[in-house]
Amino acid sequence: MTATRPHPRVRARAFALPLVVILSMVATMAIAIMLERQGQQSLATIRHMRWTQDRHLERGVREVAGSWLTGASRRLNEIVKQGGHALDLTMDDGRTIRLDIEDAQGSVLSVFDGVSENELPFARGAYDSIALAAGDPETLERWTRTVGPAAISAVSAPEEVLAAAAAPMIGESQALSMARDIALAREDAAESRGTQWLRQIIAEYMTEMEDRRTMQRLLVAEPDLWRIRVAVLDRRDRVGSMYEAVVHVDGREIRQRADSGAFTPLGPFLLWRRLDRAEMVAPAAGGR
Repeated sequence: MTATRPHPRVRARAFALPLVVILSMVATMAIAIMLERQGQQSLATIRHMRWTQDRHLERGVREVAGSWLTGASRRLNEIVKQGGHALDLTMDDGRTIRLDIEDAQGSVLSVFDGVSENELPFARGAYDSIALAAGDPETLERWTRTVGPAAISAVSAPEEVLAAAAAPMIGESQALSMARDIALAREDAAESRGTQWLRQIIAEYMTEMEDRRTMQRLLVAEPDLWRIRVAVLDRRDRVGSMYEAVVHVDGREIRQRADSGAFTPLGPFLLWRRLDRAEMVAPAAGGR
């Protein structure tokens, strides 16, 4: 038998078909790569737009909070005693800026750059004592701060912090007792004004007038370091973003930073940061 050879046109079609398939695959892959790159560019553009919007919103919120501080008609400690809610400001788009304040001085200063020479010894002593009492880095971080005055708020500091801070001056046993007395007395003094209740407790544990004065500079009943939480709520009172700031205000005065004449990127605030989702707590509806 004689073998039959394929017709030349048949051979050509048989060769062209795999080539067409390969070219189709290459074209498909090229289109897929182009679409992926386009998608990545679109996502990058969207992320940049959102970042820009968030930055503008944050700056606006900070300006609102700073402007309110410089013109606040109530002392911050009075606002805190009344629950801490300070301001609700509704914007044109229906969102609301909510501002709440709390005592931020109930911890021990751990950075001494701005501490005066006469306060430096008891400030360092308080920190060294609290570092020993904390036991672990997480507790030490919770019981200390990097900004503000050396004085500790006797109104908000935990008993452990009060005891550890006072121990270098009156001993551990006496410090524990005094801290307990302060914790009990401050509940009764919460609605009252003045510092007499704290002076009386200090006088019970210290007889020397100079020692009393030193303790009264370390433990204060009228703090001037405040934590401000600013929440941006949508029309349904859902928290969209939240910011936390720390400000040093002596009563109603903000001159420490606002009127100093120096450039301050954070305005009157010592610290300013945006909270992540895990740190956000929806503000209470009271006062709205």
